[in-house]
Amino acid sequence: MLKVGRTPRSAPGPLARLLAVGFLLLTAAQAAHAQDERQVTSPDGQLQFRLFTAVPEGSALNCLAYQVWWHGKPLLDTSYLGLNIHYQEPFLGENVGLISDKPLHAANYNGLFADYLQVSTTGRRIQFEVRVWNDGIAFRYTVPKSALLMELLIEDETTQFYFMQGLAGRPAQAALPYAEEVPGVGWVGIYESPMAGFPPMQLVRSDAHLLAVHLPDKPHDPKVAFEGSTPWTGPWRILAIAPTRDRLAQSEVLRDLLH
Repeated sequence: MLKVGRTPRSAPGPLARLLAVGFLLLTAAQAAHAQDERQVTSPDGQLQFRLFTAVPEGSALNCLAYQVWWHGKPLLDTSYLGLNIHYQEPFLGENVGLISDKPLHAANYNGLFADYLQVSTTGRRIQFEVRVWNDGIAFRYTVPKSALLMELLIEDETTQFYFMQGLAGRPAQAALPYAEEVPGVGWVGIYESPMAGFPPMQLVRSDAHLLAVHLPDKPHDPKVAFEGSTPWTGPWRILAIAPTRDRLAQSEVLRDLLH
């Protein structure tokens, strides 16, 4: 792990770190000047994932971001993506530019694989894959090998889910699976695909609209959630949509990725 010239950061509690990330990455619901937008639409044309980079208000750096649209209306507003790498700044997902992308197609979903290079670093890259079914979306990160990322120490994720409609009455922290009733849509569930050796994600609500992913620290290392090596591909983060809560478990996206 490269530590030369780095000043170790303090180690606040997990919830404090998550709220700080949310404050830095999302000080307004709308991002300014979205760039390099790519759209992936479900086979039936009703569910759409929009991937782009944007500069959050109050930040000097752009950040990888996305929106989700359902039947022509926004379901998730601008939500930010990325990984917090131990002793490395900025976050992996900030200050990036799209260098290549490739559409993906299967019998029951459409997808995209996008490759981003972090500007002003020695080859740090983050790759992003998304798949869109008629009733759900799944995405995951890949971190290629580079001079600064041979060993991979992940402190946390900066992944967000920013609901257009508020999450009134929800607890400050929630485990998966998470289900939310959204008027005009039905039920929306958040899931992940289990991955051996990777900590199960939690959700932290930092305001009335925002759920942020949190990875619990390793038991004997309060600054690291995951230790591995590159190339590395993470677990799927899954968003399922159904007319009733009971129908969420029958979503195509869950059948394809969890069964």
